[in-house]
Amino acid sequence: MTTDTGELVRTDQGTSSEVSSETGTAVQALSVLYGSQTGNAEFLASNIVDKANAQGYAAELMSLDMLSPEDAARKERVLIVTATHDNGHMPDNAQPFWDLLQSADSDLFKDVPFAVLAIGDSMYEDFCKAGIDLDERLGELGGTRILARLDCDVDYDLTSGKWIKGMLETFKTVAPRKPGTNPDGSTVQGTRAAEQPKSTRREPDTATVVEARLLSAPGSEKEVWHYELQVSGDSCNYRPGDSLAVIPTNSIELVADLLAFLGLEGSEVFGDDGKAVRESLQDDYELRLPHLGIVAWLVEDLGMDHPVRSLVESGDRNALEDWLWGRDMLDVLQETRSKDVDPQEFLSMLRPLQHRSYSIASSPLADGDRVHLTVSSVRYETAGRRHTGACSGFLQSAAQTRTAMKVFPLPAHEFHLPPDSSADVIMIGPGVGVAPFRGFLREREVSQARGRNWLFFGDRHERPSWLYQAEMAELQGTGVLDRLSLAFSRDQQGKVYVQDRIREEGKEIFAWLSGGASVYVCGGKQIAPDIDEALLAVLSSNGAMTSDKAHDYLQSMKSEGRYVKDVY
Repeated sequence: MTTDTGELVRTDQGTSSEVSSETGTAVQALSVLYGSQTGNAEFLASNIVDKANAQGYAAELMSLDMLSPEDAARKERVLIVTATHDNGHMPDNAQPFWDLLQSADSDLFKDVPFAVLAIGDSMYEDFCKAGIDLDERLGELGGTRILARLDCDVDYDLTSGKWIKGMLETFKTVAPRKPGTNPDGSTVQGTRAAEQPKSTRREPDTATVVEARLLSAPGSEKEVWHYELQVSGDSCNYRPGDSLAVIPTNSIELVADLLAFLGLEGSEVFGDDGKAVRESLQDDYELRLPHLGIVAWLVEDLGMDHPVRSLVESGDRNALEDWLWGRDMLDVLQETRSKDVDPQEFLSMLRPLQHRSYSIASSPLADGDRVHLTVSSVRYETAGRRHTGACSGFLQSAAQTRTAMKVFPLPAHEFHLPPDSSADVIMIGPGVGVAPFRGFLREREVSQARGRNWLFFGDRHERPSWLYQAEMAELQGTGVLDRLSLAFSRDQQGKVYVQDRIREEGKEIFAWLSGGASVYVCGGKQIAPDIDEALLAVLSSNGAMTSDKAHDYLQSMKSEGRYVKDVY
């Protein structure tokens, strides 16, 4: 990486530093390494590199899957920016690095200055666990922690600025270990390469929708589709419980409306890649999910009495997120600015277009190279405009046109069937949360697994919203689905949810748990604590356990991999 006033100098070992052509003095090298699942950590890491270079650093940006721990230990200063994926796990592009780091020599990072910025969602149990694990491990390997790790919630745009400023100031005062040397001063002879993922966002597979059918009946409050995708490459090599990431493109209508607001024709070119702005907006930038940082930037020049600026200045994250909910980038522009936004600066503030992930509803044993998805279409009206989900709308269009799309597999870390096919499984998946359990049941049927299967399913109403009803009846008839417990919350005077059915079936559930059954939960993250409470009640009332004992029992199930959640 070069700057306007310097030339790049590399040692034989590959560590870079910047030398001013005017003074001949070295400036600080900084390696910003990121682990990112949806693009947020990558976006933040990229912004930090820009800030660092503006302050005279020679900063480089690298994904964690681009280097091994030995490579990282040869850097002069290391900043790791990482998100946490799934149930407390490393992002996919950080997992190979983490696997190697756990078996690294005990003093590999001795005297290497480092810092960690973690991103997470406090609604999840293992908040920022990936960053916590990396921070602790680098410290164990002898690294010099220059300041305490920062754990950021989803509002990191608004809360990370002070820490980043302090980090850059502190790194300037820290002398790095001599680059290219081991802790004892000897020269590094070589490194192990980190295992590269096969199909990833950077190198995706292709897929085509070959079948689409509407699952929900007329009158349903939700429109749910079953898609079957013919896939290529690694996307065929999944396990039930894994997800498929779909990389959508933004709608033509939204892009056209944005161009009109910005006063652009669409043929203008702003970046170094030579792409017209219309093409960039459609393929490269996240337009459906505005981030808090761009809102804060847009209101900087507004009067203090402007309602959105007042909301930002209040620091009330929940209120700001409530306002953002359902709004896309055009809504935010229309409500915060007149047509005075600099297009190039605006594009620089946008995040990369995120992929959307869906639990796979099929089994490779039963369905070959077709991957099935269960997708709820997103359509609503807010801020005076009709909105369509970026990916649900994209999939519907792709199904009609048979247009090829980019996809890649997202392996689950724990959300898989027990290795012992004779083990019983209890599956709790209301609404589209039933998707992975359809895959589980298809797998268990074809493999002739001997374990029993119990499914809890629910929605608001039975008639329009019972997904895969005929298939469930058939699986019951063939003996694959041993028990089916249903909860349609609005079909009787008092609301009944799946957690209520769990309590009602407590005696039998406890018998299954005592026999070694595994429990799986899939659905919106708000369901997770409700299921926890229902299972704790089952353990207390049917297992004669105190509250503490019930919590310990549930925790032991989690530790053993017998209680696993896929929440979103």
